[in-house]
Amino acid sequence: MSVHSFDFGELFTLSARPVIASAVQRGLAFYFDYGSPPNRVAGDAQAFRRGIYRVLSAASQVLDAGALILAGEIAPGPAPGTVAVRVDAAASGVRCDDAGIDTLLAELELVRDPVDPALPDVVTARGTCPVLGGDVLYRCVPSAGVLFSLLLTCEGEVRDELRTPDAHGCSALILHGGDQSAHGLSRRLQGFGWHVRQFDSVEAFAEAVVSDSCAHRLAIAIASEGVDVDTLVQLTTLAGPAPLGSVDLIHAVRAGSPVLGTPAPPGWDFRVVPFLPSEIWDFTRRADPDAPGVPQESRPTPLESSPRPRVLVVDDDEVNRIIASGLLQMIGYDTLSASSGDEAIAMCRRVSPDAVLMDINMPGLDGYEATAVLKRLQKAGGIPPFPIIAATAAGTQARSMAGGLDGHLSKPLLADDLRLQLHRALKGLATGL
Repeated sequence: MSVHSFDFGELFTLSARPVIASAVQRGLAFYFDYGSPPNRVAGDAQAFRRGIYRVLSAASQVLDAGALILAGEIAPGPAPGTVAVRVDAAASGVRCDDAGIDTLLAELELVRDPVDPALPDVVTARGTCPVLGGDVLYRCVPSAGVLFSLLLTCEGEVRDELRTPDAHGCSALILHGGDQSAHGLSRRLQGFGWHVRQFDSVEAFAEAVVSDSCAHRLAIAIASEGVDVDTLVQLTTLAGPAPLGSVDLIHAVRAGSPVLGTPAPPGWDFRVVPFLPSEIWDFTRRADPDAPGVPQESRPTPLESSPRPRVLVVDDDEVNRIIASGLLQMIGYDTLSASSGDEAIAMCRRVSPDAVLMDINMPGLDGYEATAVLKRLQKAGGIPPFPIIAATAAGTQARSMAGGLDGHLSKPLLADDLRLQLHRALKGLATGL
């Protein structure tokens, strides 16, 4: 186990991003909330990611349609030098059948409690997280929904005496296009002193960006069915030559979004949702008129990351492994290699990569089967979440997506395509990218 100190909010947000991206792809709505004070947790960050992802992913698996609600909290623990961590993942909407839920509870090693005669329809279960040792609780109220919770006490500290930035009522303008996640983002920004205004009209949003009298503004266009990169260009046109003054123009997109591999329109910046606590801290500090008095140590510390992310190349052909590894190293990645699906699974259990480049047509376990095993291990907390990208001379992107992969590349591989696909897949998931 590698023990370091890290900010819980940073790690919780990174753990939530792949779950939210998958939920959005399936047509689910989401709400994300985190607003705890500065903190430091001592422990194995990868183990925490595995344990948290395990709980968040479980709630997502329960839903066939509806909304996923994710919340995290950290507070002083029962003894000096300890913190109490809580992660809640709720599912509201159309759930999978009872057999599917029973299978999921068994995979999570949760044991049902005896039925309470006063609440015969309420189902509860509990167990211990095999990764972190904390309590995992399950509660289903048929008329309301399902809740998975992770409760954990560990070594750390909450630094609520540190002053954090305050926007002092500066405007945060959100163009949401009907995306309900704007409400969670609004709540988080309000916690830093922003005056939040939401818009569903492009024209009204553009007018507010230009006419707002605040010294600094935060303008966020959330990617949705009605808000895309073309909308950003339209907004720039609508704003015209009028000086915008001090403003952060942000296009908020899910992890893995196709736009992450493309240049942002002039003046705009692409950011992955949910925003990291450190990103909101940075936005707010630029708006705080008393910024010099804000201690840098109150900024949530991003997780440590390698300057060269590591990619596992899985291919039964030695020439393909050599070529893929060489191209990856040429564009700035470190590599591992495996010659079969079984070897890839064993390697991921020992050393977690940042991404996997998976051949599809292999003897034994093919790429789809190996991917399914890796995804099950991720959901069970056996390995951390990371994207798996198909690299194949056969098949299509649609088939790769249907097979559970997170991206698709056709052979022969080209360096530019490889760079674009990995940047898109890893942006906002691997720290430092």
